[in-house]
Amino acid sequence: MEDLTAQINDFLNKCTELKNCKFIMAPTKIKDLLKSIVNSRTLYDLFTSVSEDFDYLSAKRHCLVDVSDGFTNHGVVVLPQSSQDKLAFIFCLLVEIDRDSINFNWFLQKYFSDDGSFYGSYHAFCDGIIAPFENIIRGAFAEYIEVEPAQASPKAASKQPASAPASAPKAGVSNILSAIYLLIAQEKQYILESAIPADDKETGFKMLTEIYNALKERNFDVANSLVNGYNYYILYNNTISPGVQTLFESIESYEGSV
Repeated sequence: MEDLTAQINDFLNKCTELKNCKFIMAPTKIKDLLKSIVNSRTLYDLFTSVSEDFDYLSAKRHCLVDVSDGFTNHGVVVLPQSSQDKLAFIFCLLVEIDRDSINFNWFLQKYFSDDGSFYGSYHAFCDGIIAPFENIIRGAFAEYIEVEPAQASPKAASKQPASAPASAPKAGVSNILSAIYLLIAQEKQYILESAIPADDKETGFKMLTEIYNALKERNFDVANSLVNGYNYYILYNNTISPGVQTLFESIESYEGSV
């Protein structure tokens, strides 16, 4: 059984270290951040899932944009819209930087030429690339984050994943479930930012949490009932997010894969 609480917090700590380190230490800290993903089965499965059908070469053409003001040429980074594509793009970008397929110094000066210095460019890179990368994972795994590093919450400590069932799903199925977790986190954020009353938001949160729990336990009768209820909930409250159809399709795909 993996200690998911420790692994998520290790990932977040590595993000913090990367954002706070001196520029000269950045390559080492990027390597440490990628290792924290590889060392967590859940994070590794999640990034494998979001990257599996992601066309990184095409994304680079759309995300790394050349701009000219008539005097100088520079670049800007336009991240993908969806959280899944954003995770995939940033992950692939960091891997390229780690392998030195992209020269980090050149990349900073071209796309994050804040004040002309490496110091300013590096902090702009952290704000534009590392911060959104960290925030998506923070939102997706909020229940596993320790509020006080020195004193873990009893609730967080008890939130370890259940032991694998006797007939464990194959790796591809695990990837789909990880993607569903992320989609549900996005859906919760959409509900949170909506204008509906707080009590209705809480109801939506509970339904989404129970949908995931039912899927994790492979209790598909309960999951389908909850999905039908959630479908009615979003129609009634007029809170139909751009990603809810993808969520429903992913749930259907997961049920058909187990």
